[in-house]
Amino acid sequence: MEIQINGNTLTLNGKAIKFRHNIRQFKTIDNDVIVLLGIPNNDDTLDNIYCYGVNGIIKWQVQPIKEAFPEMKQVFPFEQMSINNDEITATDFYGRRFFINKVNGNLIKKDIVK
Repeated sequence: MEIQINGNTLTLNGKAIKFRHNIRQFKTIDNDVIVLLGIPNNDDTLDNIYCYGVNGIIKWQVQPIKEAFPEMKQVFPFEQMSINNDEITATDFYGRRFFINKVNGNLIKKDIVK
């Protein structure tokens, strides 16, 4: 799989995918590419993680935090993500870690990272 990143453009096997914001980070899992967008402080964009297959077709956008955890008063974009033991996690500005289902992007659970 050939992956290139240039600002807000992800190129997968020759197919260019443009985002509204720059790409902060990407990871691969199985035959998918998980993309984390960098969201500026003055922007209210949330749900900034996407999954694309090797063919450049979107598989999912992460589930909205408020949908998965309606009790949360404040939500923020994700700042970092990691993949460990086939598990996708992402953290926000406050160190809240969310576990993401790699098949459909649903948020499975959350905890606090110290």
